[in-house]
Amino acid sequence: MADTMTEPIPEYVLFDMDNTLYDFYFAKTQSCEAVVNFAGSGDGMELFRYFMSGTHGFEDHNNIHDFLEDKGIFEPRLYEDACAVYEEVKLASLKLYPGVKETLKMLADAGVPMAIITDAESSQAEKRLATTGVRDYFDGVMTPDRSGVRKPKPEIFHAAAGMLKCNVHEAWIVGDSPKREIEPGNLLGMTTVYAKYGDWIGIPYPKIRPDYTLQSFGDLQEIMHLKK
Repeated sequence: MADTMTEPIPEYVLFDMDNTLYDFYFAKTQSCEAVVNFAGSGDGMELFRYFMSGTHGFEDHNNIHDFLEDKGIFEPRLYEDACAVYEEVKLASLKLYPGVKETLKMLADAGVPMAIITDAESSQAEKRLATTGVRDYFDGVMTPDRSGVRKPKPEIFHAAAGMLKCNVHEAWIVGDSPKREIEPGNLLGMTTVYAKYGDWIGIPYPKIRPDYTLQSFGDLQEIMHLKK
């Protein structure tokens, strides 16, 4: 639903990827469950908490290493195979939210340049976009290894806008994180769109106000005047 009056079709759009285009939380929990089943110890949410701890990073395989060590079952071959299981199941579990492909096609048909802005590394981002079949809709993918910083640093937003050859304030930003997308987008003068449906953490930030809030990805069609 829109929080303010609708505007014309945007000139440029930056999209977050994980939990905005597809349910990455589901993919992560499925892959963690597969690892513990393969290793024969622990449970999926226990391993998931290692990824959430911030010790290594949300995608770092060292989280699996630490989990196996703490369970007293670490062996180099087991670790190597567990990482392979993790990556295979994670990619296989990615499913686009309803309305994503249709809406991206409508934007592309309207001639709107689009790019991805994500905290995933380039190799991970490219695999996920290819697996879900939406890579061709985007003119570029801005990642920490390309920009040198992570969200919410303004530099990564400027770099992403640069891929579309626009100033950052000319672009819309669509993402599920109030702190990593909406707040910096507001500070940069962007039109901000909060993908509430993907915010599985759900911490309220009453002082961070998006221009629009989505209950589903398809809501963009009305907000962006894409409906025929």
